[in-house]
Amino acid sequence: MGILLVCMLALGVPIGGWVSGAWFTAMISAEFAIAGLIVGSFISRVLAGPTLRKALAARGQGHQLPLTLRLTPEALVYDLVDLTTTARWASVTDLYQTRKHWVFLVQSSALVLPRRFFATPEAEREFIAEALSRMTDAARARSPDASRTVDGPPPRGR
Repeated sequence: MGILLVCMLALGVPIGGWVSGAWFTAMISAEFAIAGLIVGSFISRVLAGPTLRKALAARGQGHQLPLTLRLTPEALVYDLVDLTTTARWASVTDLYQTRKHWVFLVQSSALVLPRRFFATPEAEREFIAEALSRMTDAARARSPDASRTVDGPPPRGR
């Protein structure tokens, strides 16, 4: 999105100024183009949810699927409806946090755990501490988000 915005400004303003003969007019056009981009992005996000739910329903799937993530001494076990992924701890390369998820990188695949699954920030911290304790030293070194969660102050609300 940032690249699109930069390109709009880099091309739109000079071309608009050249065509109209006035830089002020070109700047107003660019501002309206940016406003249109923002409104269009918002509308696309609003429409994407129902469209995805309809597409899943047409395939006989719900948009919310039961997920279980278990930490065993040997492996990370990810159960999603009829799919089970088992990853030995040696294959877990990173654990990082996004705004709403924890992501385990297993070689080149991502196992995503929504943060809303944790009842409390302390439960989240305990789970992440347990996962870190089972990961290799190299994987822990590549997981600063997880280390900060375990070592730092209690996680704040979502």
